[in-house]
Amino acid sequence: MGIRTALALGVSACAVLACARAEAEDASAIPLAELTMTRGDAPTPAGGRLIEQLRTVMADVRETKYQARTVVRPRDGYYAWDCSGMAAWVLERSAPRAMKSVHATGGGARAVARDFFRAIARAPTGRARGGWQRVHVGEVRPGDTFAWLKSPISTSKITGHVGFIVGFPEAVAGWPGAYAVRIVDSTRLPHQDDAREMDGDGGFGFGTMVFVTSTSGDDAGEVKAYAWFGTEYLPRERSRRVRVGDGSRSGTIDDLPIEDWPYLGFMPAHVVFGRPSA
Repeated sequence: MGIRTALALGVSACAVLACARAEAEDASAIPLAELTMTRGDAPTPAGGRLIEQLRTVMADVRETKYQARTVVRPRDGYYAWDCSGMAAWVLERSAPRAMKSVHATGGGARAVARDFFRAIARAPTGRARGGWQRVHVGEVRPGDTFAWLKSPISTSKITGHVGFIVGFPEAVAGWPGAYAVRIVDSTRLPHQDDAREMDGDGGFGFGTMVFVTSTSGDDAGEVKAYAWFGTEYLPRERSRRVRVGDGSRSGTIDDLPIEDWPYLGFMPAHVVFGRPSA
């Protein structure tokens, strides 16, 4: 995921980090929306209930960890789950119809990230259907859901990733079509401005990510990549050419092959955003 996904893929740590840090500017953090989010920020009643559920978990959590099996004991403040386990637990209590559609796409007893992606990708944009309405990243609001399928260059065995939006999207300076968003998820690997520790147990937590859209072609406006670490490793401008690999080639996210995108701080992935309606 992001720079560290490149490391997992076998790219030299020194080469990746030296390139990224040489081009990165000071991180322009966005507000920590989780500190001020209210159900009134959400555009639908279901989204409002989702925000209230997240506020309850945030207030109660005393121990959390990332694991495949969901184990939740609210009275003890204990929340152990992976990303899809967290998303299912929250949606079942705030938007049961939306969660029913997720289960219907997978057919299994346990929903995985791929099922959330498919349920949202099938939803219309002009209205809600099956508990979901698909929205553009620039229009996401607190209480919305994001999901993606595993990146085509990832070697991970997971099917993708899923989480919730808790803040309003902010355009990234110098990056047309890119948005920084405050999110909540369950993961082992922290995001930008994230209280989870790099070598900790992971689990429930808030962070900042960046999503970048295509600016031309048939998929214009669609998110084609994410920056797991937010603005931390991004080049100053989208059009700025960056040397990658052994330094013998350079380019931008719009002309380099997707295998080189981690050098720019991005992972290629089709990301969708859904608004729960019921």
